[in-house]
Amino acid sequence: MLTDPLLSYLPTKIYIGENILDRVKECKKFGKKVLLVTGKTFALKSGLLKKVENFIHEEGIETHRFCDVEPNPSVETVERGREESRGAKCDCIVAIGGGSPLDAAKGISILATNEGGLRDYFGIEKFQNQPLPIIAIPTTAGTGSEVTRYAVINDWQARTKKVVSSFRVLPKIAIVDPALTLEMSASLTAFTGMDAFSHALEGYLSINANQFTEILSIEAMKLIIENLPKVIKKSLDIELRRNMMFASLIAGMVINRTGTIIVHGMGYALTLDYRLPHGESNALLLPVVIEYLKNGYKEKLKKLKNIFKTDIWNLIRNLNRLVGIPQNLKTAGIKEEELESLAHRAMADCVRSLKNIPLKLGIEDFGKIYKKAFYGRR
Repeated sequence: MLTDPLLSYLPTKIYIGENILDRVKECKKFGKKVLLVTGKTFALKSGLLKKVENFIHEEGIETHRFCDVEPNPSVETVERGREESRGAKCDCIVAIGGGSPLDAAKGISILATNEGGLRDYFGIEKFQNQPLPIIAIPTTAGTGSEVTRYAVINDWQARTKKVVSSFRVLPKIAIVDPALTLEMSASLTAFTGMDAFSHALEGYLSINANQFTEILSIEAMKLIIENLPKVIKKSLDIELRRNMMFASLIAGMVINRTGTIIVHGMGYALTLDYRLPHGESNALLLPVVIEYLKNGYKEKLKKLKNIFKTDIWNLIRNLNRLVGIPQNLKTAGIKEEELESLAHRAMADCVRSLKNIPLKLGIEDFGKIYKKAFYGRR
């Protein structure tokens, strides 16, 4: 029985399939000038940006480029994007790339129509004016940002990641083409795939989950378990890429409703201080966190064991091994003497996600989790 009357909310029109970039022409319904937001490399060098630009120009729509988004974008980058958007008088954004350009675009869309800096809008529904409409074109299979209400941004002043959350920053259109992921490296495929798995499992365990999100969570996990190890070896297999893209999409739909639990927040410091990719951080922490919290989720974890025929934390460790992810934080380069500091930071970074679990945790708990993740199975 559903305990929350809100089953789901996703006002995004989703296109999925190969060779569908021409759908970007629908930007004409949003205005006369488009801000193109991308990273610094892939969209430019691959010719993808030019292809998208040409489709837009065919509709008589002008474009302005902002190709300065770094991995894990900063507040400063988003605020520079705001100046580009306002200066060029753009009334729509097309974001191309992984989670970083898509999240940056969400921040830019807010600042383009609201005064102040991005830090004024960290939190839930903090801005007043409607943001610029966004068309999202993901080029990785992991973040699901094309269907989430979140923009995760590095705040170097606070030495953490911060989140802007609003259903109003959900993209108006998502163009999900698995062919755009064919050039992903094995490591990027592994990290983003495990990010999607983390979304699915964390959403499944969130107290905000419902029957609908649980169905999506389980299907996403099944798809990733079946397809991720294969696509690492057969990177040009479009069917495998399509399955991973779909898994990422529906896992994003899950957390758009449920939020995540503490895995993401615990990984923030690993990404900021050690430059570990976001998905790798999640993959390293996920099995340890779930095993540590297992007494709070007996029925849900029993259901997963019945489906997958093993405890989910053991399955994740094996999946990490199959896709080339280190088995512990020590191997990944984390320093043992910093584990206590990481635990203190996790208390701050997990304030929001601690509300999504049925257990109360303190610094000592976070310390135990990091220590277990540091050594791994011994």
